[in-house]
Formats: sequence, C-alpha cells, structure tokens
Amino acid sequence: MSSFFKHLGMVAFALLPILSSAALQTGKVQVGKTSGAVTIIDANSQRKPLETGAVFQEGSLVETGINSTAELVFSNGASLVLTPNTLIQLRTFRQVPSAAIIDPYRQIEKDPSPSVTELEVPRGKIIGEVRKLNALSTFTVKTPAGLVRIRGTVFSIEYRVAPNGMGKITVDCVRGSVETTVYSSNTGPVSVDAGTQMASSVPSAALVNSLAQAANAEPGAPRPPVPAPETLAALSKPVRVIAYPIPSEDLQSLSATLAANSTLPAEVAATIGAMAATAPSRDQVFAGGSDEPAKGFGTVISDRQPSDDVAKVGKTNSPNGPGTTSNGGSSSLDDTLKKLGENVDRSVEKEQVFSTNPGG
Repeated sequence: MSSFFKHLGMVAFALLPILSSAALQTGKVQVGKTSGAVTIIDANSQRKPLETGAVFQEGSLVETGINSTAELVFSNGASLVLTPNTLIQLRTFRQVPSAAIIDPYRQIEKDPSPSVTELEVPRGKIIGEVRKLNALSTFTVKTPAGLVRIRGTVFSIEYRVAPNGMGKITVDCVRGSVETTVYSSNTGPVSVDAGTQMASSVPSAALVNSLAQAANAEPGAPRPPVPAPETLAALSKPVRVIAYPIPSEDLQSLSATLAANSTLPAEVAATIGAMAATAPSRDQVFAGGSDEPAKGFGTVISDRQPSDDVAKVGKTNSPNGPGTTSNGGSSSLDDTLKKLGENVDRSVEKEQVFSTNPGG
C-alpha cells in the first residue's frame, strides 16, 4: 500500500507545473448599472456599446461619454464607478480560482483568493470600493501623473489635464488607506489616510512633448506655442504633493454618485454623506482662494527642483518616462505575478503531498 501512495505522490508531483500554471487565471468583470453612452474597446480595438450584465476580461478599455456612467464589479469583490468622460483600461486582472467566487460578484464579501489587478486611467475619475484584500493580492491604479496602490478601502482617483497643459491627479481615501507615488516628484510614496485628499499637478505628456519640440526645433522652423507665463512659472517650481481633509463638497458628490450609479449597499453612500456633514468646506481648507491648505488643515510636500527634465521626453522621472515601471509598471507587475505563482506552487505542493500521505 505504501508503494501505491509513493507512486501516486510521484504522479501528483509531476502534475504540479500543470496545476500551478492553471492556478492563476484571468479574472472577470461584470457590468452593473450604466447610464448614457458607455463603450467597450476590446484587445482588437473594436468598439461596441457596453450594457448592464455584460462580462469582459483584461485587455479591454471602457469609456464613458458626457453625462454617462458605468459600474464595474470584479470577481474579487471590488467595484468601480466610472464618472462622465472617463477612460479606463483593465491592463491586468488575474486570480486564483476559488469556490468563494460566486455569481453575481456583488455578493462577494471579501477577496476570495490571491489576485493581481492593474488599472490605468488616462483621463477621468473613478470611485472605487475594494474589499479587504488577500495578503498576496495587489490592486493598483495608474494615471499619467502617478500610481496609486489600494488596500481594502473606499476611494476616488481623478486625472484631468487643464487648459495650461498641467495634469492634475487627485486621490481621495474615504475609508482605509492608500499609497500614492507622483511620478515627477521625488517625494516617494505618500500614504493617504482615511478622510484625506491628496493632489498634485505635473506637466502632461502633451506639454512635455511641446516643450521638447520647441527646444529641439531647427532655426527658422515653426515652433509650438509658448506656454503662458504662469505655466512656465509653475514648471520652474518644485513639484508639490498636497494632503488635506476631503472637503465636504467632494464627499457630498461622492455620496450622490454612489447612491445613483452603484449597486453597493445604501449605507455606503449614507456613511459618506454623514462624513460630509462634519467635514470642512473647500473654502475653509483653502482660505482666501489660496492654492495651499490653511494652517492646521494640511501639509505640502515638495523637495526638489524639476530642473530640465520637463523638456525631455523619456527621462526616468518624467510623466511618460520609463521610470514608471519602478513604481508599479510592467517589471513590478511581472515580479508580483511571479511571487504569486511561487506561493501558489508551494500551496499546491503542500496539498498534494498531504493528500498522498495523510498519515504524515
């Protein structure tokens, strides 16, 4: 009998590569509430309307039009509401299969198994609710200005380019904790605690390219329009990362958006609305129209001059430079997937060895 178990154990061990390669699979996203014009763009760049009940996987982009919203619910229990004029790409969504992944996904109360989620928001605003993550799971949102790492929390992330070419990232942590890294700063990751809003403005890719073209233009050749003096003045200053209480107006907006466009329990929106009642107003936080928080309301982090990198495309710490991989880009993602795969391998091996030798 012992030889039988030994033989069975050898067969099981030989199957480990197959089991582990199948363990980390592509997750799925269900579409909850939608309103207005919502479009999905698949991996082949084919566009079609996105409707409630649809299911899609990584590689797809979702775009909301003017006065349009979309709710996305992930098979790890997380959910997002895309506000009007938002574009989001589901770059990576992998998870280990589990009996706790139930349909519809809104019923999932916590991350059912290790998962890796990487989203990109080239423009717009998302409001998210991520259930308590598995210890091996990661949930990352990238924008052209910065990277946000999410643990179990309620949050919002917005990236918009102003008429002057500056791209502004705004991160709200309503509940839990998130960590943000602004690419063009040298501040390192900034922890955004519950009830806090973080904001920073950096040159957009279009502005960087325009400055690069102007700097490299041949004598006599047409030059791009020169940025306004206030924009040039902003570029000459250190990149600032500002943290302060979420203004009551913003909390009210979040509450109203979730109440109207999400299938989350009503108490989530109600709790945020209650927070708004005791939060300071934007006029209180930024007294007299200042662009810095009033004393006692927040902090400003800025520790370097941006030097000439704003005019050079592809520098390590420029908004569109290769350095973003060190803040959660492809190489970091590969490392995460590899680590997750190794942990799955070990778990599978332990289960197989135990099943073939239950007596120890």
